[in-house]
Amino acid sequence: MTEYSETFLDHYRRPRNTGDLDKPDAVAIVHNDVCGDVLRLAITAEPDDETARRRIIAVRFKAYGCAATIAVGSVISEMVVGKRVGEIEKIGADDVVAALDGLPPGRIHAVVLGRAALRDAISRLD
Repeated sequence: MTEYSETFLDHYRRPRNTGDLDKPDAVAIVHNDVCGDVLRLAITAEPDDETARRRIIAVRFKAYGCAATIAVGSVISEMVVGKRVGEIEKIGADDVVAALDGLPPGRIHAVVLGRAALRDAISRLD
């Protein structure tokens, strides 16, 4: 695993925010048909009085797949807590890769999976 950054390895070895939420406001489960990876993302949000948009207050994920999928689930879960939905919609693949201090090109599928789960989850908020 020498091709991975220390940040990546830390998220892989000690993933943050794994598991479930008791009463999530939205749940997304996405699957990569090519490699078989699966990512489940559950979020809880609250109204934000300033913008009339929702703010994410909790995120949990479960991953079945490669080290990159686990690390991406972990880092995305940290990136979105406290942010408004509008801010989250602007998170791009480059932002996720930068938060991991890099990712080998052959593992970018995990970022695509993570962003798809995030988009799906926020689209399910009422």
